[in-house]
Amino acid sequence: MSESVETAKKYIEDGNYEEALKLARKRHGKDDVEDYLAILDLLIDADYMIAIEEKGMYYQYYDETHDNGDYGDKYFDEYLEKQPRSVNVLCDKAMSQFNKGNVDEAIEYMDKAYDRYKSYSPIEKPRISKKEVLMGKIELLIKSKRYDEALKSLDIYEKNYGMSEKFDLYKGQMLQKTGKNEEALKYLDKSLQNEDTIIGFNAKGDALYELKRYKEALRSYENCLQYESKVGDDLELVTNFNYKAAFCCVNLGDDADAIKYLNKTINMLNEHGRLPKNIEAIYQKCSFEKERILKKGEVKDEEFKKTRFFSARTSIILLIIILILYAILRYLGYR
Repeated sequence: MSESVETAKKYIEDGNYEEALKLARKRHGKDDVEDYLAILDLLIDADYMIAIEEKGMYYQYYDETHDNGDYGDKYFDEYLEKQPRSVNVLCDKAMSQFNKGNVDEAIEYMDKAYDRYKSYSPIEKPRISKKEVLMGKIELLIKSKRYDEALKSLDIYEKNYGMSEKFDLYKGQMLQKTGKNEEALKYLDKSLQNEDTIIGFNAKGDALYELKRYKEALRSYENCLQYESKVGDDLELVTNFNYKAAFCCVNLGDDADAIKYLNKTINMLNEHGRLPKNIEAIYQKCSFEKERILKKGEVKDEEFKKTRFFSARTSIILLIIILILYAILRYLGYR
């Protein structure tokens, strides 16, 4: 037993659970996971409830395997068996369900957390406000692409709590996703006045694109580019504003810039190997559009010219030479 665990054990024997938990968190901060979990287990054995949630949170966010894909679920269940009205752990449970792909269950737990806010456990005070619980539900709905439901929940939020920066962004985004593009622009412009966000610029670009206001849409998509490196792992988002920038250029008659954006999108997607069906469809669309533009003969593919590929004619000549050499070597007895 390490010195840290021995110290924590003495704290627990003296009933000083908070100091033991602080020590555990210090060990976690120093990447000493073994001692961190050992101290949490001592606290759990002593029936210190906070340690149960803490251990669940560790597997939710920090463990590489998330406890073999459990995401702390069993610890949140253990906690809720003892304290079923815990708003905090109901929200934790919602996230673990969402991470497992159980969206309906995740939304159900967020609804429970919201409903039980009025009579939450007196033992603990919720870490987040009631309106933040509702906003958390809205964010889960958006992530799961349940846009109509998200929009309804946003209406409830506005009725009960008014507007906020997040509200304006999400309301504009959801209005756009549900085809209400003109109305979406009002909220998105208000959101972008408060803060420049790639989500806001992308949604505004999409609204303008659907309204066929391609010049304005292109400006919004170009604004997305300055944030591109920060969201490189969101392939769907990055693909969207790059390929639509290309088709804005197509619709504006600027084939040279269209080729630039098409090449960028195609090259980016080539790096990802197998693609989801929706993004594969975009890849094919970009490839066909590039071929169409180049066939017109008015624009040269400058990027292609820089690559070290041979022309078709040169490739055929080289292939013939190789075959002749191969035939000669076979004739001379080389196998």
